[in-house]
Amino acid sequence: MSFTLEQFGVLSEKTLLFLFVLGKDGEIIASNSRCEILFPFDKNEIVGKYITDFMIDDDVSVFINSMSSLSDKTPLINKSFHFSSEKEGVLALKFDLTLHNNLVYATGIDTTKEYKEHKALLTISELTKTGAWYFNPRNDEMYWSKGCYLIKESDPSASITSKNGVSFYPEESSDQVKEYINRLIKDKKQYTCTEKIITEKGNEKWVKIVGQPIIYKNEVIYINGTMTDVTDRYNYIKKLKYSEETKQLALKGIQSGLFDYHVKEKEVFYSVDFKKMLGLPLDKDFVPEEEFIKMIHPDDVEKAIKRQQDNFNKKSKYYYNYYRIKHLNEGYRHYDIYGYIKKNKKGETIRMIGNLIDVHQKKINEKTIIESKNRLQAMVNNGFAYTVLLDTKGIILMTDEKSVKIIMRSYKIDPTKEKCRFIDVMPLNFKNSFAHEFNEALKGNTVKKEIERITHKGDLQWLEAKYTPILDHAKMVNSVLVSFHDITEQKLAEIAIKESHIKEQELNSLKSNILSNFSHEIRTPLNGIMTVSNLLLDEEKPEEREQLLIYLEESKNRLLDTINNLSNFSEIEAIKNNLNLKEYDINYTVETSYREYKHMAEAKKLVYQLELDHSCPQVRIDEDLFRSAVNNIIHNAIKYTNKGSITIRVSSKNSTNSKNNVYISVTDTGIGIDKENLKKIFDPFMQESFGLSRKYEGTGIGLSLSKRYIEILDGNIKVKSKVGKGTQFNIIIPKCQ
Repeated sequence: MSFTLEQFGVLSEKTLLFLFVLGKDGEIIASNSRCEILFPFDKNEIVGKYITDFMIDDDVSVFINSMSSLSDKTPLINKSFHFSSEKEGVLALKFDLTLHNNLVYATGIDTTKEYKEHKALLTISELTKTGAWYFNPRNDEMYWSKGCYLIKESDPSASITSKNGVSFYPEESSDQVKEYINRLIKDKKQYTCTEKIITEKGNEKWVKIVGQPIIYKNEVIYINGTMTDVTDRYNYIKKLKYSEETKQLALKGIQSGLFDYHVKEKEVFYSVDFKKMLGLPLDKDFVPEEEFIKMIHPDDVEKAIKRQQDNFNKKSKYYYNYYRIKHLNEGYRHYDIYGYIKKNKKGETIRMIGNLIDVHQKKINEKTIIESKNRLQAMVNNGFAYTVLLDTKGIILMTDEKSVKIIMRSYKIDPTKEKCRFIDVMPLNFKNSFAHEFNEALKGNTVKKEIERITHKGDLQWLEAKYTPILDHAKMVNSVLVSFHDITEQKLAEIAIKESHIKEQELNSLKSNILSNFSHEIRTPLNGIMTVSNLLLDEEKPEEREQLLIYLEESKNRLLDTINNLSNFSEIEAIKNNLNLKEYDINYTVETSYREYKHMAEAKKLVYQLELDHSCPQVRIDEDLFRSAVNNIIHNAIKYTNKGSITIRVSSKNSTNSKNNVYISVTDTGIGIDKENLKKIFDPFMQESFGLSRKYEGTGIGLSLSKRYIEILDGNIKVKSKVGKGTQFNIIIPKCQ
């Protein structure tokens, strides 16, 4: 039976439903009185308005799409829309939209309360990382809210079943979760559990699960539940529990005594265990200060009281002291005292809460370590030449006094007080091989290496470096001992043996040269004298006899020069002790030698030049000795120069050398000397070793004498030469000041 018009009119006006007749474009054709709450004007003004003008913006497009979807095939659609109201704020209405004769009949119910509760639930879910779920045990249907998907880091659009819901739990707890649900169904009681899950992204989380049964006729037909991410809380509780366990273990391991010191009353409260340990009376809560002081070691009392007063007088509220206390049956033990001071408004100390920490074993260990370190240091200081103990990073852990002095002198660092790497404070020539040897030692290999160094005094020192790995109880290298053994004497002995062998060979060669030279230099003039003498006996022509006498004179002079040179060479020590030193004008002395050999240079058609110093420098020399040295050098220059020039120069200005010297150079364009023989140029009797032919007559002793003469006069001779280009001798003599 259908509603009468009157019945329908009563229903439409007296209901809490919102009734609209709308055009397809949303124009309001008719509405009941209930709809007035949605609009800010009278009922008569509603008709002709568009309902979308009063919806919130996000719902307008949804409404238009819904109206477009209505058709003969789909004449009914159910949707929720939200309206802005001046009095109520946002109103949520759930509408049934029905299409009939091209008009839309809308029936709405107020769901504002449910909407607000839903929004609040979503907000709480996001803030507390909570999701809702339900499970129907009859058909195995499972539902997750968006919050559950977020917690498990999975796709919200994916379908969920009880099987893949349990799959997030580790194997060891998945059976436990199933057991929770079975127990809830059996016992019909709420259950709560906290379990670990592994999210789809592989992250580990802890979740709290709550399940609430829905019962119909004593059977669980539905389970509503929540899932909350409690990872942060679980980790915090775990850390808190660990910290508490650590604190309890620490308290058990500390041999200490808590005390409360009332300064003005001069009374101290001690824990019962500590009073037992010290033999203090147990029937008294507070112990007089005087009684406690009697237990401090007599040698420590005065200094302990002084430190206490200093602590009380300073501004800091923290207290520190130390002394020995007598125990009941153990004698005196060492204690460190730490406390917190309470002061009154005047800044006076009135109370101190503290702790006496037993450090007796620590003090004994420190003493043992110091004694052992002193013994070890004594061994280090009196063992090898140098000893350095390094950690695996090359940092110096210990070294001897001599090494400390060397490092301090070169780098201004004390490795016993300042942390430093050995490679940063070692001599440069050590660094080339250190890294390789050190790395080999870190591999467990013992390595030896010979090193040459120059001491700060300029002496040569040879060391044998030995890298020894030090192993810990696990047979792992934890440090490297680098010891340096002085092998200088051994190396010098080896070098001396080699040099003596070389010298022996040189002496044999020298002996051959001397004998060869003597044989030639003495026999040649003697043969000349004998031959000329025989010819003179038979020669009658005056002009021939005169020429023979000239030859005889030359042979005599040559023999005499050879004997004189040998004599001078053997009398060097006598010459040193009989010097006739006077001040001379060096220009005059050198010019005299220059003139003496001018005819010899002109005979060979050489350019013969002399350049004197205009300042006329004065030198203190033995003139005969100096001229002999210069003459030998000039004579050699002319002898070994066949064409070109000889230049003799005197100068007292030389920018690269000392201004306190005079420099005499003799430069020729002769045959020159190669590098190998240049080192031996001043050795006696060396002419033959130069490979010179006999057209350059001489013993080879002249340059050796020149060098010795100049050195006797506190001077020096230097030479530079190129084969085929010529030679330059430089004589350096101190100038008179």
